[in-house]
Amino acid sequence: MRASVLLRGVVDLLLLIVFVGMAVTGIGLYLAPSGRIADSIGWTFFGMDKDTLTNVHTYLGFIMIGLVGVHLAVGFRSMLVMLKSAFKSSKAKVMAGLIIPILLIAVGFQAFSAYTGEEETTYESYDSYYEEESTNSTAYITGTMMKYYTVQELAKEFNVSTDALIEKLKEKGIEATPDEKLVEIEYKYDLDREEFKAMLEEIIAELRGENG
Repeated sequence: MRASVLLRGVVDLLLLIVFVGMAVTGIGLYLAPSGRIADSIGWTFFGMDKDTLTNVHTYLGFIMIGLVGVHLAVGFRSMLVMLKSAFKSSKAKVMAGLIIPILLIAVGFQAFSAYTGEEETTYESYDSYYEEESTNSTAYITGTMMKYYTVQELAKEFNVSTDALIEKLKEKGIEATPDEKLVEIEYKYDLDREEFKAMLEEIIAELRGENG
């Protein structure tokens, strides 16, 4: 009996620790920038990058599954006794107590699936969108450029002056450096990617026209 009580106490303590860890990593993943921006800007949460948060959250989830299994095995009889007693006193309350957590879990799972699904597809859709988009402008910037190019690399790609490009961005209220990535600027100034892309295309077209 004493061993059972000690085991329950240890399992409950471990569950609490794992729960806190999952809560922290879960909040970190929720706050993490979407797509590949987190990797590009070196984003971290309590010293952990997005991949580390994902791995730790996953491992803690498996640990929690094992601890919950032990918890149920140790207290299964007590649980049955309490449920039988509760059913005798108020079946409606017991049913509500069972249904509500199940509904909350289902809603949470749907929300998490929608969030992760949107994160995986949003930035992939940019590439296909840019490829299908009409090339009326003289400068056509692809989704890959927006995600991985620095200001200097973009200027070099379209044969315009890096300093001139930076100056034009400054006129529009955007401070940038030659080695700064476009995605970092986008995230720093909370810019809409499509609008930022159009702005850059307009600036490059203007610079090329001046050079011409």
